Amino acid sequence: MTSRRAVAALLAGALLFLLAGIVLWFDNPTVDVTASDLGTDAPAGAVVCSIAPWDAGLHHNDSPPGGEHAAGYAQEVAADCFAANTVRFRSAVGSGAVALGLVGAAAVVGSRTSARRPGR
Repeated sequence: MTSRRAVAALLAGALLFLLAGIVLWFDNPTVDVTASDLGTDAPAGAVVCSIAPWDAGLHHNDSPPGGEHAAGYAQEVAADCFAANTVRFRSAVGSGAVALGLVGAAAVVGSRTSARRPGR
């Protein structure tokens, strides 16, 4: 029974890492922007990125936000969002790799357990 618990624990861990990877892959981050979009010296504050992490990671999409914005604001948002999205993209890929490794480990543990049982 211990090996069955180990397989179940490995598969549960794989599921958790897979879910975390999916969230990181699609969830747009929020960045703090110091430039102003209003033409004043007041910082803009928190801005939600319009580019998804997968789009930044796979297509190198570092576009500024749509619409008419001050040049400094648009450049800062594009750079900060690209940096945040790149980190999230790499984290999502790493999380998926860990999930795949845990599934592989569960397969190895499960196959060794079934090979030891008599009558199989």
